[in-house]
Amino acid sequence: MASSVWNGLPRLPWNRHPDVVEGLVLSGGGSRASFQIGALRYLYDVVGIKPQVVVGTSAGSILGAMIAQHADPDDQAQAVRTIERLWYGMDQQSDMFTERPWFTRLRRRGTDWMALLQREAARPAPSWSLPRLNVPFLSRDEDADPAEHPDSSVVGEQTADPEELTGQAETLRLAMDDTVPTGLGWTPSMAMGLMSMLPRLRGASGDLSLILRGADATRSMYHPGPILAALLDPEVFAADAVSRSGITARFAIVGLHSGALHFMREDGRIVDRDDRLLSDDVHDVSRGVLASCSIPAVFRPVEIGGEWYIDGGTREYLPAEMAIGHLGASRCYVVSSGATGLQPATGFDTKSMLTVMMRATEILSDEGSRDEVAYARNAGAMVIEPEFNVHDPLTVDPGLIRIARDYGWLRAAEAHLELSRAERSIHREIIELRCHAHTLEAARLAARKSLDEPDTLDELAEVKTRIRHLLTRVRPEVLPEDAEQWWQSAEAHPRAASEHVAQLGD
Repeated sequence: MASSVWNGLPRLPWNRHPDVVEGLVLSGGGSRASFQIGALRYLYDVVGIKPQVVVGTSAGSILGAMIAQHADPDDQAQAVRTIERLWYGMDQQSDMFTERPWFTRLRRRGTDWMALLQREAARPAPSWSLPRLNVPFLSRDEDADPAEHPDSSVVGEQTADPEELTGQAETLRLAMDDTVPTGLGWTPSMAMGLMSMLPRLRGASGDLSLILRGADATRSMYHPGPILAALLDPEVFAADAVSRSGITARFAIVGLHSGALHFMREDGRIVDRDDRLLSDDVHDVSRGVLASCSIPAVFRPVEIGGEWYIDGGTREYLPAEMAIGHLGASRCYVVSSGATGLQPATGFDTKSMLTVMMRATEILSDEGSRDEVAYARNAGAMVIEPEFNVHDPLTVDPGLIRIARDYGWLRAAEAHLELSRAERSIHREIIELRCHAHTLEAARLAARKSLDEPDTLDELAEVKTRIRHLLTRVRPEVLPEDAEQWWQSAEAHPRAASEHVAQLGD
């Protein structure tokens, strides 16, 4: 049976569900989930939403799983505040995206190797002879001594025997594991290519061994940063609470074997995109949430029930159809962390592999989200999305995270109160001015100059004065409680920069 697609007409689930069912749909977006956190704070604190159905994908699955632990709206609101606290605790990109040791080694050595190869390529080619190879991965003795390679990916950090771990503790181990197996599949062409390269790379064989083995074993450049351990702390999240709460939950995942969009339910079972049960097997919900966030090549795929799963956003960035069309959410709040329509980006000749991968994912997500947003609007959902992106999905900057959070609050207020275009334009200008102030402050800190030096103060003062003026034109009920700080204080910055400012002031 072919899977259903949206034909441009809204589903009418309320014909089948006479009682109002409140739903919440959360998109992906990496660190841009800060926008969703702000929107959720407004929806819970001001609107007083009481979702019975929660559907998420990628970063939205993290938020959704935290909320779905509780049936009581007050407890759900507290879960959102907990996520906000954890998001505010991030200080740099590695807090969310931590390089695997093999990729760190490749990045450090790759530039030197390429320069060497370019120099060697300019020389006359020597007569070919079989080099003497003493390379671990071309021999049967492939167990490297961790003491000889302290920064290698040979041994992953483990605090317990893997066989003793279960549930979300096992999920955390799988996500963070850097262990490289002793066996590595390789082809004759790969061996011949390496044999021709090794004589010119002079002693690089050990590094190449570790890099290739690490890449083959982990199938990803990064593992989740410390934020994952914080989210999976038993004091913060309990997977069994999701199944016991009574909330109907779905978390989007995509199978590598089948290529199909599936969802993990609140009870740990997997359904297809039409909410039909695929198996009676029960899995830990945290495993499904991890799979939903597994951006291809950035994070490793996650095995669940014999299938390998990746980020749900590769198929559905904003899974409103599941909530509205299949789970009967007749009053639905749909929160997208990314603006529809991509802003131009430059500099990809020098940007990192992770940036390129995330840009490609962003392009794919944007194409799909257009129809998904249109479906949600036509089905009568309240859609909350940014008009522009405060930062990209990779950026972990304390100031930008807070600005995006406040923007989410304002956009939720605009949708709820149906504010005029003129009022919305004031909000946008305030957020843009805060971004500009953050940029000015960051530039001064990067130049190792205090924020109170005259040439910084003049321009910053103009920006802050303008923000103060605009705030007088905003309805008081629209603003979060700390809005006065937007013009009275500097934006937040990474701890290293803040410590530098303190040193300059001493």
